[in-house]
Amino acid sequence: MKYLLFFLVSFVAKQNCTAQVDPVGSFNRHVFEAWQGESIRIGPFSVKGSPYLFGEAFDGFITYKGGRVLNQTRILYDVYHQKAGVELQSMIYEAVKPVESFTIKLPEKFGGQRLLFKASALFGEDVKGFYVVIEEGEKSSFLKMYKSKIIADPNNPMDTKMKVFEQYVEYYLFKKDDRSMHPVKLKKKDFLKEFGDIKFADRYLANNTVDFGKEQDVADLLHAYNLGL
Repeated sequence: MKYLLFFLVSFVAKQNCTAQVDPVGSFNRHVFEAWQGESIRIGPFSVKGSPYLFGEAFDGFITYKGGRVLNQTRILYDVYHQKAGVELQSMIYEAVKPVESFTIKLPEKFGGQRLLFKASALFGEDVKGFYVVIEEGEKSSFLKMYKSKIIADPNNPMDTKMKVFEQYVEYYLFKKDDRSMHPVKLKKKDFLKEFGDIKFADRYLANNTVDFGKEQDVADLLHAYNLGL
């Protein structure tokens, strides 16, 4: 009965999310094909695009270490250098105390989601960064991190001095029992290799159809696991 109820709730949620948006792909195509902004000098390269998540600031609130919260502000997240803060004159204002978390509301053109980011330090990591919390529970957390790299300009690959920013995402499974972080891909084989509880996965998959290429389907599996269904 618990599985049936969970399946029905999940089905309704998925029906409401059928028109999924790929904001990373859309933004990268815009940078590659129609970017009109100024290039950024990084080392010997002139780089087209933006180091900021989707190239702009977003409405949200931000929490600093110690508990200070800034509400109703504009937040920039530099996914190339992995830093975030309040927007000030189109740049990041970095406070003395580090950012612990922030929440932004994406506009409809980027999917309209509300995203919660938590600093990697909260997961016991020394590497600087911020994870989007997709699912979080007593046993495991399903996370993703937006990143950016510099690549050759797809429209002019022979120009060795001109580069572009390409944004991408990486997924992670955080196991709370041993506080270990495991990189995962949205593939059944790769995910189950890191998931660990194969008995639960087999039981869940026998009662639910899961597309491991979709964030929400993987999040539903983790949600059921965290609830002990």
